[in-house]
This record gives sequence, structure tokens and C-alpha cells, in this order.
Amino acid sequence: MKLSHITHNRSLSNAASIREPGDCRLCELGVLGVGASLVKTASLGLFLGVFLFACFMPSFLAAKPEIQMRLQYPQQMKDVILTGIDGDEIVFRPLGRDDGGRAYLKFDELVRKRGTLNFLFPQAFYDAIEALEAGHSLQALPVIRESAKPFIEYLELSHLPGNMLPTVLSYLDALIAAGQWREASEVATQMPLQLAPPRVLERVGKLALALSDAGQASALDRVHQYILSARQLSEAHLAVALDLANAWRERGDYMRAFNLYRKVQVADNLYQTRARLWVAYCSFYLGHDLVPSVFLENLPEMDVTTPGYSLRELIKARLSLRDEDLSAAMRSAAEGKTYASSTDPWYPELLYTVATVYARIDMKQAAIAAYRELTISFPESPWAATSRKDLEVLTTEVPEL
Repeated sequence: MKLSHITHNRSLSNAASIREPGDCRLCELGVLGVGASLVKTASLGLFLGVFLFACFMPSFLAAKPEIQMRLQYPQQMKDVILTGIDGDEIVFRPLGRDDGGRAYLKFDELVRKRGTLNFLFPQAFYDAIEALEAGHSLQALPVIRESAKPFIEYLELSHLPGNMLPTVLSYLDALIAAGQWREASEVATQMPLQLAPPRVLERVGKLALALSDAGQASALDRVHQYILSARQLSEAHLAVALDLANAWRERGDYMRAFNLYRKVQVADNLYQTRARLWVAYCSFYLGHDLVPSVFLENLPEMDVTTPGYSLRELIKARLSLRDEDLSAAMRSAAEGKTYASSTDPWYPELLYTVATVYARIDMKQAAIAAYRELTISFPESPWAATSRKDLEVLTTEVPEL
């Protein structure tokens, strides 16, 4: 056996509180005493003792599998058996026969002392990882599943340094590659998104996109709602949520994008204004009458140097076009194009909006020029495909061009 690669380098305690059998919680609850008295009776009493032990045992000891773990610090290491989690403490025991004693180690103490939680895997696990990377997911999945599945019960530890989280993520990757959508969704929706590093949210977001591609509507709804249910996300997590919202918007799934943008814009953060702009944008395409204007009116003060200024002007132009206010649409579209960058993701739509306004006010030559600029500069954009159709109509009407 050997250790898998460690991907975390954060601080972490070689101090753990030891609770001997006479001091453990089962004794405090009197359960061991009950069990002991019952063991002295007939076989029925033995059965009842086991039953009571299972019923009254604390859930962190009763439900979780035992896993061999290496508690490693810069100057020493100790192999132990991980047995559970009790609040903010890791619970473990020595190797060998279980005599009931438990040691309790606080999460923050582990971090403070620069410790890591490493788990031992057979060579077959590493061979399976190589097979997965080579594209043989069906061959790799059973071996990876066997090693990773016990960790699902310990995902509260996913924010701590060690090789547990990379193992679970490899399991998720294998499930996705093998098209095991139901199992992948079950794993993803047990990951504590607010506790785990942002890359976990990123991986779960990629699963959601893959579920959409595979037509797995029910599993997609489950994963999407799970992402939305995450609370108290860090700014780094919100950046990942914003990227996922952008991906849904680019796919034309404005409702999922709308939901995620709303989640990002709720709390004060670096991305709040941009998220509010995209809420207004998606709301427009969802056919909402009032929401786009409400969000635009509640934006902070913006000038031409403010990031997102041209996006705001695009949204205003689209709203004005919807309301048949062509003069206001032209002002906003021209203003947006003047201060936009060609690298802005909304720039192709801005060009299309400018061209559309020109066509609506019968400035056909200017409209043709704008449509052509769009199709030449951004040939892969979906707005270019629409522009080609409009351009064909206009050039038919103005043959000399």
C-alpha cells in the first residue's frame, strides 16, 4: 500500500484528547452497563443487549465505517482507525482490537499543527486511476468506487488537508465518464459545498452541465437545487457559481442562470453588481415585465469606466426595443458599443442590437455594415448565425450593396 498524492498544503495538531473505555460516551450514557448486564443472561439477553447498544449508540459511532488512516505531522506520523466525527472533532482509535477507547482531535487543532489525514490504498487503486485517465472508465470505476465510497460518510472532513477529497473527486470523475448519472448525482449532493474547497463546487457544476447534455432532467434538477441550497459561500465559491451561471446563460438556459445570478447578487461581494446586471439580462429573456427594470434601477452609480457599464446599456437597449422606443434603444446601443471592449462576452449581441436598431429606423446601409462586422469578427457566435439571416433579407432589399 502507498499514499495517494496530497493536493493540500494548509496548516494543521499532534495533540488529541484520549478517552479510555471508562471515560467514553457509551459509558456516560450507561449503555455499556446495560449491555454488560444483559450479556450475562441467556442468548435472548445477548440479542437484546446488542439491540440496545445499536439503538442508543451515538450516531457518529453507529453509522460510519471504520477506515485506517495515517495522522501525519511534519515530524511524526501515527496510523490509527478513523471511527467517526463528533461535531468539530475527528474520532479515532488505535490499530488492532477495539477496546472501546477513543481519541478526539479538533479540526482547527489539526490545521494549526500542520497535520494531514492520509489514507492507504492498494496498488490496484492507482492502476485504476491511470486507467481512468487513459479513458477506460468502466474498467476503472469498480476499483475506485471500492476505495472511495466509505469516504462519503466522512465528507464533513473534506476541507481538511489530506487525500480523502481527491479520492472522492476521482470517484465522481469516474462516474461521470462512465455515464453513471444517478450514482454521480447521489455523490455530488452529499458534498458539503460551503465547507469544501471551491473546486468541489466547480466539479459539481460540471456534473450539472454533463447531466444537461445527457438529457438527465430529473438528476439535473436535483443537482441544480442542491447547488442553490448551499449557504454562506465564500467569495471564491461565488466566483465559481458566477462562472456556472455564465455557462447556463451561454447555453440559453436563462432560468438556471437567473437562479444562480440571484444567489451571487444577494450578499455584498466583488461580483454583486455584475451578477445583478445578468439577473436583469436573464429576466428580460425570461419575459419578465418588471424585474429587469427593478434590478437596473437598484444598481450602484456607474460611469463609463465601471466594469459592466456597456452591459447595462445593452440591457437598456433591449428593453427599449421591446417597448418600441427606438430613439432610446439607439442611444443605449450606441453608448454601449462606444464603451464596450470586443472581448466582452456580450459584445456580439451588442453589435447585433445596434444593427437591429439601424434596420428598424430604416438605416439599412448602416445595419448591413453592423451585421457584416458581426459575422466577420465573431463567426462562431450564435448572434452571427442570426445576423446572416437578417443580412440576407436586407441585401435582397438593397441589391446594389
